[in-house]
Amino acid sequence: MNAKGITALALLAALAMAVGGCSHGRGVEMGVFGAGLDSRDLGEGFGGGVKLELNPLDRISVDARVSYINFDDTDVEVMPVEAAGLFNFPMLGERIVPYAGAGVGYYHFDGNGADIDDEFGFFPLAGLEIGLQRLSILAEARWLFLQTDVDAAKAELANITKANIDSLGINIGVLYRF
Repeated sequence: MNAKGITALALLAALAMAVGGCSHGRGVEMGVFGAGLDSRDLGEGFGGGVKLELNPLDRISVDARVSYINFDDTDVEVMPVEAAGLFNFPMLGERIVPYAGAGVGYYHFDGNGADIDDEFGFFPLAGLEIGLQRLSILAEARWLFLQTDVDAAKAELANITKANIDSLGINIGVLYRF
């Protein structure tokens, strides 16, 4: 993230603390996010997704998310379908809500000139919501543990039979609380 992005995020956080909280606790949140993933074998991938989060208890929530990530260097696309359990730690009158958790996912691969097996993976994650009452911004980091077989491929993936996709992922987006 460049200096302008960090400055904009800091200003939005200051505004959120001045105006109101995340309105966290029991309820339902829905949001959209941009996603980035830096894989050793597939390269850098970027995309986006949607997230639905249910908070059955004040400090515990579960979410389901579907996203799309495109790896330009290797001409591979992946569609993760994931679920995660989260522990929430509301602070400053629920204006800031750090969270941590873990999740699992099914990763559907589609490659132009590559036959890559779909696979299951898992991830720990940590994130932060900064709220403006019902609207919040989110930023989260996670480490994806995922390896899959490459049955046939051209170009960059031609010499490997197992793709290592273990990598750091970053998601940034907005949530709306119902």
